[in-house]
Amino acid sequence: MNAVSRKLLSVLIACMLLTVSLMPLAGAEEEYAEEQVLNLTYQDLNLIDVNDVRNSNEFQVLTEVQEGLFRTFSSEDHTDVAVLAGAESYEVSEDGLTYTFHLRPECKWSDGVPVTAQNYVDSWLRLIDPEEAFAYAELAFGIAGAESYYEGEGAREDVAIALIDDLTFSATLAEPDAAFLKKIGMVPFYPIRKDLIDAAKENGGNWTNDYQLHVFNGPFVIADRVLENSMTLVKNEEYWDKDNVYITQVNLRVVPESSTQAQLMESQQLDFLKLEDIEYVDQWQRYVDNGTFQYFSQTAPSVTYIAFDMHDDANGGPSGLMKNEKIRLAISLAFDREEYNLLFQNGLSTPAYSLVPYGMVVGDKEMRAACDEPLLGLQAQYTDLRALFEEGLKEVGFEGTPEDVTLTTIIYSPTTLTTNINEWYKQQLKDKIGLNLNVEVYPDTSTWVSARNAYQYDFYTMGWFGDFNDPITFLNLFTTGNGYARFMGGFSDSEYDALIAKASSSQDDAERLQLYIDAEKILMERGGTAPIYFAQNQYYSQSYVTGLSCPTFGAEFEFSRVRLLKH
Repeated sequence: MNAVSRKLLSVLIACMLLTVSLMPLAGAEEEYAEEQVLNLTYQDLNLIDVNDVRNSNEFQVLTEVQEGLFRTFSSEDHTDVAVLAGAESYEVSEDGLTYTFHLRPECKWSDGVPVTAQNYVDSWLRLIDPEEAFAYAELAFGIAGAESYYEGEGAREDVAIALIDDLTFSATLAEPDAAFLKKIGMVPFYPIRKDLIDAAKENGGNWTNDYQLHVFNGPFVIADRVLENSMTLVKNEEYWDKDNVYITQVNLRVVPESSTQAQLMESQQLDFLKLEDIEYVDQWQRYVDNGTFQYFSQTAPSVTYIAFDMHDDANGGPSGLMKNEKIRLAISLAFDREEYNLLFQNGLSTPAYSLVPYGMVVGDKEMRAACDEPLLGLQAQYTDLRALFEEGLKEVGFEGTPEDVTLTTIIYSPTTLTTNINEWYKQQLKDKIGLNLNVEVYPDTSTWVSARNAYQYDFYTMGWFGDFNDPITFLNLFTTGNGYARFMGGFSDSEYDALIAKASSSQDDAERLQLYIDAEKILMERGGTAPIYFAQNQYYSQSYVTGLSCPTFGAEFEFSRVRLLKH
C-alpha cells in the first residue's frame, strides 16, 4: 500500500465508529458453491440518479452498481475501512484547502467507455446546480464558490472544481474541513455520464428512474426491474476489480411483510436479512445456536422520529394546528418511548429523547455523553399534556376541546407491525391528550409521496441514517432551506439556523459541541420533531454466506465481496 493510501485510511478510520466485523472468509478446506447467486429483500427505489439520491434503499443499490473515489468495508478489528476505489491516489495541499484526485486508468463504465475526471467534474457541478435543487447539494458547499452558485449569487465557472487531465481533477475549499473526505465518498459525489443525461432529456426519457438509460461503473449492473416488485443485478464484466467479485447475480425482492421475510429466511430463499420484526430475535436463537444462521447486532447511527407539517406553503396540516409549537410539543411528549421500545423493538433499541443518537462525536467527545437528552427535562417540566395542548389551541384560535381535534397521519403498504404502531399512536394521543388520530393508508410509495408532497398529513413517521460521524449530519436537516427540509416538516427557526451556521464554520471542537447542544435544545423545545427511538440493527445471514460487510455509514451492507460456501 502506498503512502497516499495509508494517509487516506488513517484520516477516515480515525473518524468512524466501530461496527461489526466482516463475516469470515472461507478457509482453504471449505468448498464454495458452484452457483454464486445472492437473494435479498429490498424496498423499491424512487430514483436511480446518484446526484439525486435521498433514501437508504437508494444508497444501498447505487453503492453496488456505481462507484466513487472510495469504497467502504468493515474490517476484522471492527472498524469502517474506506479503501481507494475509483481513485488511485490523492494529495492535499499544505494549507488543507486543495484536494487533487488521480483516477484509476482501468476504470470503465459498463458500456466500455473509460471513467474520466470529466465525469467527476460533471457530477460535482451538477450536484450544486440550482435548477436541479438536489437534496445533498449542501455537502459540497465547502468547495469555494459552490454555495454562492447554488444560491444564484455566483457563476458556475467560479466554483473551484478544476479538470486537470483525463484522469486528474481537483477541488479547493473555502476553508479547511476535516469531514471533506467523508462527504465526497458518498453516493451524490459518484461520477456521471452527462452525455447520457443530456440524451435522455432530449428524447423525453426518464433519467431519474429508468435503468435502461443508465450505464454503471460499480461491481454490478441493473439487468432487470419490475416496479414495486423486484430488481436483478448481475456482475459487471467491465468493473476494474471484477476478479474479486464472486457473486454473479443478486435477486432483490420487495417483501413488505416481516412474517414472509422470516419464512423466506427459514427456507433459505433469502441469504441475508436486516430484521425489522424484533420478535424473531428470540425465535431465531435456536438457528444461531445450531449454526444455521449467523447473527450480528450493530448500533446504528440512526433515529426514527415524527415529522410535523410546519411548511410555510401549507396550512399546518389537515387539522390546521401543526404550526403551533405547544401543540407539537404536547404530541411529542405524549408518546411513551419506553413502552414503544418494549412493544415494537423487543427492548433492543434505545428510546430517543433527542435527535442526535449515541456514538456521534465532535473531535474526541461523544455528544450524548456531554449533555442530557432535552426531552427528558421537558417531560419533567410538562406533566399535564392536555393543558399544554389546550394552551396551543387557544393560541391558534381553535374553539373546542382536544376531543374535537382529529389529526391525520399517512402510511403506505402497511404491514402488521406498522399497523400496530399506528394503532398505538392513536391510543397514546387519546389517553394522554384526548385527541383523535386518522390513519390514511396508501397502497404504494408513489401515492404516499404524492400525498406527502401535497401536505395531506399532520405528521408521519420518518427515519434518518447518519451519513458520516458528526452530529451535523442530523442537525443540519432542520435548517431553513436545507435540501431535505421538505421531508422533515419544514421547521424554520432563525436562532437555530445561526447556531448551526456558526458550528459549520468553527474549527474549535469544544465550541462546535456546545453550539450543537444549544441548537438541539431549541429544536426539541419548539417541537420541531418528535424522536422515538435509536435503532439497534439486527442482522441475520445464512451460515454459508462469507465476506459480507456491514459498515456503520453509507450502504447498510456491502455485498460486492460476498462468496457463498457449498450448501
